[in-house]
Amino acid sequence: MYTIVQEDGGEWPWIVVSPDGERIVHPSVINNEPSIDDIRDIVRAHADGKPVPGLPADSERAADAVATPEEAAGESTEDSDADEVADVPASGDAYSTPTPARAVALDVRETKWAAECDRHGPVPMALNKYGDPVADVSAAYMYTSRDEADDAARLHLDRHAAQDADTMPPDDIDAAQSLNFSRDQWRALGWMRAGKVRETADGFTAFDVSPDKADVSTKFNKQRVPGLWLAGFVKVYAVAPGVRAFGLTDEGEAAFRLWSQAVRIGAVTEPEKDTKHTAVKDGPYRWLSAGDTWPGEVKAAQAAADAEAKTEAEAAALRKAEEERAALKAATPTDDELAVIDALGREGLDEHAAAVLSAAYIGHVITRYRPGATSVRLDEGSNDDERHVSRTYNFNGVEKPITTEADDTLSAIPANLTDATADTWHALCMSVDERYGVYQLDLQAAMDAGRATLAVLAAEEPESPELWVSREFKQTVERH
Repeated sequence: MYTIVQEDGGEWPWIVVSPDGERIVHPSVINNEPSIDDIRDIVRAHADGKPVPGLPADSERAADAVATPEEAAGESTEDSDADEVADVPASGDAYSTPTPARAVALDVRETKWAAECDRHGPVPMALNKYGDPVADVSAAYMYTSRDEADDAARLHLDRHAAQDADTMPPDDIDAAQSLNFSRDQWRALGWMRAGKVRETADGFTAFDVSPDKADVSTKFNKQRVPGLWLAGFVKVYAVAPGVRAFGLTDEGEAAFRLWSQAVRIGAVTEPEKDTKHTAVKDGPYRWLSAGDTWPGEVKAAQAAADAEAKTEAEAAALRKAEEERAALKAATPTDDELAVIDALGREGLDEHAAAVLSAAYIGHVITRYRPGATSVRLDEGSNDDERHVSRTYNFNGVEKPITTEADDTLSAIPANLTDATADTWHALCMSVDERYGVYQLDLQAAMDAGRATLAVLAAEEPESPELWVSREFKQTVERH
């Protein structure tokens, strides 16, 4: 057994020791702990007789041991042609590349294994028991030995090779021909595999089956699904009282894949009528249309329906709470908005400052009622100096009409957009169409400009008499 020994002192306190006591090499250290990946690579390389990462190969160490002084200094006793030939690897590992699919250990003790493949994305992806790639390693099929994972990886590579060459082994072709699915049976298996088939008292229906149209459903022959169930290809779920859903068993999944591959390469011919397969179930199918159910089905269906109803009720309550919070937030002016309103009511306000603050007011009101808005459209009213907000736009350019609440709020304060302040508005807009009098106001730019104007106004505001008297009193007290 390989062991990891910690030594006292030194920059590399850990060392890997082989079963025969050989001190192999120091592994990498991360946060004062040895790197598990580095240890695994070292142990595997040493056990397979390959060069250990971080150590020179045996041949290199032997050559260093018998090197002449001239060779140690970089002077070769061989001619240049020989050196050029020696630099070119002849065969073996120098020309090999990692296989696309391989077995990988999931723990340091190598008690859990999985198969992974590089051909399904930019990074290696683990495989489930059907050989399909999965994004989460926890969904991969776990093997107890490396040999089992290696076999799974080889089978996966064989499937890749067959698909690339559009071929199937003769035994697989024979197995596919024995299935002899009709086109309708094949489609039914595919729809059940996707969870689109339901049974009610009205029969069997597949929902959302069109690739280019929404809400397209189709009815099934009454015998098709029960026939596939009797053959062991289909499993039944009770999802609600009077409703069943369907999926594929392991045998059904394998049969569907096999037949699909055979159809793709033209190795089989689809029969016109459904094939009656050998039944593997002990009893007959129980149709809901006849009022027949299996023992415990009604109770299980009711439990599933109750759980779904509870989930929907919790989701509805959460949505209602979020809507109430959003409505309360939309109905409450922000501090910045109140400061803009107060400044607009000040006497003697410059018309350009009023234009900026009016634009900022629009920005605060619109973002309060529609948080995702980034700009608005202002159109002309009954006269040239009248403008009103008609539409809002978000970051992606999605256009929505202004809400009634926002329109009522904005109508309380004029836009202050006139010929005299047009240049001020132009600086805050993303686009301006003077011909039709259409302005697209940048809400963030307007609010930033409003804050800057408020800061200037605050700096120019004279001190109140009460503050002046208080300051004089304080200075008098300090002098005495």
